[in-house]
Amino acid sequence: MRFFTLLKKELRECLPWMATAAAILLFFGSIKLIDSKQQEMGYQYRVFERYSEIGGYQLLTHPISDFGIFVFMSALGLGLALGVRQFWVDDFMGTWGFIVHRSTHRTTILAAKICAGLISISAIGLVWCYMFWRANSSGYFIFPLPERCFIGGWLICGMGLLTYLGAGLAGLSKARWYTTKLMGLGFAFWMLITLTQQWTLWWGLGTLVIGTAVLLYLMWDTFLNREF
Repeated sequence: MRFFTLLKKELRECLPWMATAAAILLFFGSIKLIDSKQQEMGYQYRVFERYSEIGGYQLLTHPISDFGIFVFMSALGLGLALGVRQFWVDDFMGTWGFIVHRSTHRTTILAAKICAGLISISAIGLVWCYMFWRANSSGYFIFPLPERCFIGGWLICGMGLLTYLGAGLAGLSKARWYTTKLMGLGFAFWMLITLTQQWTLWWGLGTLVIGTAVLLYLMWDTFLNREF
């Protein structure tokens, strides 16, 4: 029961950031789809000869093909904001002592925070699901997107989780700014760069899982052993 009480408290604190990120993504995504649809309405599709050279400007592009950058920026921004809100603000305000010195175990406190962050970042994924469905609706475009693109969108949402964990680990660290305090956030961005270099979804998923596991372990160990 204490876990769900803490979870509701953390979700209330995350709600403004989650709603803002989801609303921004939905707004710009809708504009992108509407603009692409209007352009395609007046487009005359060419017929190319077999084995002929085709210029890149002549190829059809799906209206959601450029939507990934919006998902990427929203997920990273939300992950960074949540990490700061949940783990940096309490450190600046000196309220960690009040939070951890209670009958609830530290494991329960940290689990509630991470679950609230995960739920909040999932809001970006839900917006992505809606935009993917809307772009693939009947009569919207000449061809639908494959399932690979849908999974890739969720993989991009996972980048927000890496950023969130990295920012949280940096907030929990008691090291100096000029030493290793930001190593967690640096590791998260290094994993993001590594993830973007993968050619297959399986390798990308593996990179995401490894990065998440490492950051979770470091956060758990730091939080349980830190003196507040």
